[in-house]
Amino acid sequence: MKRLTPSPRHVMYKMFLTGSACLGLIFIASGSVFSNAAASNGAGNSSYRFEFINDFYFGTDQEVSGSWSIQKHTAVADSWDKLEDVPGVVRRFGAAIPTLTADGRVYRTSFALGQITQTPVDLKRRDLIKEDVPYAGALVFSASWYGFNDKEFSGFELVGGVVGPASLAEQAQKGTHKLIGITSPRGWDNQLENEPIINVNYMRKRKLSHVGNPAGLSFDSAINGNVCLGNLTTRVSTSVEMRFGRNMPGGFVYIPESAGFGMNYKGTLKLPNPHKAALYGSLVLRGTGVLHDIFLDGNTFRDSHSVDKKDLVGLAIVGLHYQRANWSASFNLMFPTDTVDTSRATEVEGRGELGALSIEWKL
Repeated sequence: MKRLTPSPRHVMYKMFLTGSACLGLIFIASGSVFSNAAASNGAGNSSYRFEFINDFYFGTDQEVSGSWSIQKHTAVADSWDKLEDVPGVVRRFGAAIPTLTADGRVYRTSFALGQITQTPVDLKRRDLIKEDVPYAGALVFSASWYGFNDKEFSGFELVGGVVGPASLAEQAQKGTHKLIGITSPRGWDNQLENEPIINVNYMRKRKLSHVGNPAGLSFDSAINGNVCLGNLTTRVSTSVEMRFGRNMPGGFVYIPESAGFGMNYKGTLKLPNPHKAALYGSLVLRGTGVLHDIFLDGNTFRDSHSVDKKDLVGLAIVGLHYQRANWSASFNLMFPTDTVDTSRATEVEGRGELGALSIEWKL
């Protein structure tokens, strides 16, 4: 895997992030940060989540090198018509989607704005690098509807946006690289052309097992099926999800995705003990069949740079999650198998490992 040559400013930036993370873990472990004196555990409150996915955590800058999103999750409701802070058409649409409504479920909607950036390995070259992934960016907005309980989850998502210069991915990446003092990418003139994107995503989860004391130490597992259809990506995947820790909330673990490539959702219920924090780890093992990926296949309606992708991709995600009454934080490391045919895309190095940091706060 090719490593970036960091400037002193970049080294200091990484040291600052690492030190901040260590200090945060110390405070978290001691329970001295943020009072948990709230009257409820906040599971029913609306919340905001900021998610930052990047290969920075692995010291690389290639393939899907970065993604961020800002998400709004409504409070849970016992029925679609009781959802708060959304127009009536949103409630009616959720109630009309097959399989989402069932006895004993609660309901939420989520909205997200996000951006994805993809670059080849050699950022110094201005020419088209045919043996590597295209320069590409996307700006997407998504809306999700889902119903769930501690045994099952069903969700549907609409995604719209644009791929190409209108996504402003070039400006975002160049500005970030200038800020932290690393190589400015010079090949953005070769990026994919502007193209509107529309995707629909559907997800089902079912709990397989749960053992232990929910307010103490416990373990659970679930199976997850996900279908994405559209010109951003068309794929089918299945996953096994496992969680282990103390005071784990009911429901299901959230799986981070590059913006638009998977559902934005908040599928957790109340903390078993609302006066204590939850701390748990997760492991997700996924297999995906990829029929289309605009970031690898190129523009849909015109000729553009593309590479040969792998039709079957494996992924392991290891996560650590911490939750208090009014805020939570998660960090995940994603280890995929090769997503492109490296025998033809010979400039591609590594497998596109990513880290994902999520911070959420409740209102």
